[in-house]
Amino acid sequence: MSDSNPSASSRLAPRHWVALAVSVLPLVLYAALSLREGDLPLYFRTARAFLDGATPNRDFRFEYPPYALLWFVPATWAGGDLRGFILAFGLQLTLFDAFIKWLLLSEGVRRWGTSWRAWAPLAAYFVVSWIQSVHYLKRYDVIPAALALAALVALMRRREGWAGAALAVGTVTKLYPAVLVPLALAVCWRRGAKPTRALLTGLVAGVLPLVPLSLVWPWWQFASFHVERGLQVEAFSAGLLWAAHQLGLAQAQWVHAPASYELHGADAEGVRAVTRQLWVAGSLLAAAVSVRAAWRRPPVHIEDLARLSLVPLTAFVILNPVLSPQYLIWLTGAAALALLSGRVGPSVVLLVAAAITRGLFAGSTYSKGFQPPYTLLLLVRNAMVLGAGVAWARETWRWGRPAVADPPEVKDAPSPTPQA
Repeated sequence: MSDSNPSASSRLAPRHWVALAVSVLPLVLYAALSLREGDLPLYFRTARAFLDGATPNRDFRFEYPPYALLWFVPATWAGGDLRGFILAFGLQLTLFDAFIKWLLLSEGVRRWGTSWRAWAPLAAYFVVSWIQSVHYLKRYDVIPAALALAALVALMRRREGWAGAALAVGTVTKLYPAVLVPLALAVCWRRGAKPTRALLTGLVAGVLPLVPLSLVWPWWQFASFHVERGLQVEAFSAGLLWAAHQLGLAQAQWVHAPASYELHGADAEGVRAVTRQLWVAGSLLAAAVSVRAAWRRPPVHIEDLARLSLVPLTAFVILNPVLSPQYLIWLTGAAALALLSGRVGPSVVLLVAAAITRGLFAGSTYSKGFQPPYTLLLLVRNAMVLGAGVAWARETWRWGRPAVADPPEVKDAPSPTPQA
């Protein structure tokens, strides 16, 4: 592997802009020509009610964090009816998709210049996002995913205030970016008081609108909906329980719950209780591992920070009692960035796992319960995500060891990217 050019500019050449347009065009066509629904009717109904003067969680139940509703309003206003909303919201999502791809390509060029490896993040994300398009444009998860990725890039470019704002807005849009806040604080704390203040200022600015919003909208009540959710069928523990059910070792019922398909029954309730405890403990432990590593050896390149972020992100996803297919969108941007240097195996495994998720819906009996081949595919997918997360955690733990001082004669030389 050749050394990157540390002075390489992130400015894109015409060929890069052409490639970026080509990578976005299929999704634009899919959004314009495909009548997909998924959760889109729910988004439309809630935004329509809001525009008509109703108050969320007073006049109607709103199950998402408060900023999510604000992303639904423009497409509802522009689209008029449900069909128009689906088109407008799909095109809105393609803008965020284009933003993610621009970040990936810009960071690749910034890191590697004209080398072929500069294209790796964009190429990987393009392939996986297109395969995921069956649910990529049926949910709004690409919006917080773009905000989380932007926060990582801003943090490495020493724009700490923007990083804090992006994390705050992402958190109040989908919650999960909150697991990156401890890592961001550790990175900024090592840089000094000024970067830390900038990050905290951005975080506060991002959540400050919640104060006046609280006077008219009990937005915090969305949390009660998620506390009541059962064991979603695609969760890691749910897959194991369903496999045990098919082998006659446990009992579980495949039920269409209000928000998703869940496993119900006494065994499912016991598994759900244990899963929640493991999820909280595992997410906190993963966050601590990434903070330790960032504190002891601050990240040098964007892919270093991406790997550190993937430890708490992957734990939050794979240990979750709810693992909807779009949750893997939260991981794919950072996994694509991690291809820029070092070990690429975990990123490839994660990206393949995200891609094969589509197979869970291709001709399956998802509405009635997975048959054994689909159960096996689910177990393989989840094992791949878990395996990638463990690999990143081990690499991060080693990264957290103090670096050996350079000999005097090479002290001033550019440091290569650490290898796992």
